Amino acid sequence: MKTLADTVTLRWKGHAWLSPGIAVFYGRSGHQDWHHHQAHQIALGIESSVTVETPEGSEVGDAVFVPAGVQHRLSGNTIISVYLDVLSDEARALPDTKLGQIEVDTADVRVFTEALNSTGEIDLELRFGVRRILRLTDPPLADSRLSLVSAALRGGLMGRDELAALVHLSPTRFSHWFVEQTGLPLRSYAKWLRLTHAIQLLAGGWQMTNAAHEAGFSDSAHFSRTFRALLGIDPSSALAEVRLRND
Repeated sequence: MKTLADTVTLRWKGHAWLSPGIAVFYGRSGHQDWHHHQAHQIALGIESSVTVETPEGSEVGDAVFVPAGVQHRLSGNTIISVYLDVLSDEARALPDTKLGQIEVDTADVRVFTEALNSTGEIDLELRFGVRRILRLTDPPLADSRLSLVSAALRGGLMGRDELAALVHLSPTRFSHWFVEQTGLPLRSYAKWLRLTHAIQLLAGGWQMTNAAHEAGFSDSAHFSRTFRALLGIDPSSALAEVRLRND
């Protein structure tokens, strides 16, 4: 006989901040299916450890790093989940991008939590807090071609041939070069950019159908399928008790 706990899916509840190159969720974790988003993730347990399951096994700890593209599920109680765009300065400054537990200073996490609990503009606090928690130094100098491609992608140019022409590479060579630079295929990264663009529009008050079309999805169903594949949950359930902020 099923109990209420068997039939009720625990929803994510809290706040999510969206900033160029960085997104942060802070609150109660909920149900999540297998998924593989195209951004690096740092999951921090606030009241207890977090668990990250992968097809190869599980990582349990106070802080777990999940590289972009790795299939996984996350569970815990109150958490902070940081997502780093693979082209962000913070991602390029990472000393290692292997799945596993990472060491963080509890004092740094506490300061970051206090910043997230503030009501003001926290864009700089987000970046500073992430850098402090991960003890990041300045990133290496970026390949000028990568900077050009990154700007073009964020401007909406996502066709391989057009991007390849920008940096004077053949389309085939460009595909290999992009994977070498980011660890991800262009198509996967472009899909992630469209998803994050749609979520930013939702945070700005757009209706889901309009946000989906504006971000390049054929319809809201296409957006929902992509959302579930990349984040492990459908958008309506994910956002029901999560307040989005574009600070």
